[in-house]
Amino acid sequence: MTPSDRDASAAVSSGGTHLLREILGMDVVAADGRRLGHVNDLRLAPTRAVEGTMARLVVDGLVIDGRHAGSMLGYDRRAEQGPRLVRLAVRGMHRHAGYAPWTAVSEIHWTANRITLTVQALEPLDTATRG
Repeated sequence: MTPSDRDASAAVSSGGTHLLREILGMDVVAADGRRLGHVNDLRLAPTRAVEGTMARLVVDGLVIDGRHAGSMLGYDRRAEQGPRLVRLAVRGMHRHAGYAPWTAVSEIHWTANRITLTVQALEPLDTATRG
């Protein structure tokens, strides 16, 4: 994954290609330096480019939560996803989670394990649903 795949404005301090798992768990700070949480999940989007038989995927945005409690297993994407009790439990655990589009990433500090955003606040997950 390189910033040029999605948005040239995202500066990567060490350049090169990185694995998605390297982003998971990273600290996220707002433009003013205030800590917003950790990267809890990634939203991917297909491009027109095809590699083999599948569309190439790029990072579309970040799901950020105050604690790193693991993936939301898709329960953040649709109102009626999965069994009701599981859906309520997962959403309850992640009730403070928010979304930042990839275009809001201003810098990724790979060695400091930190992402800086250009925004002051996160979007609510329900307004960022792509599903």
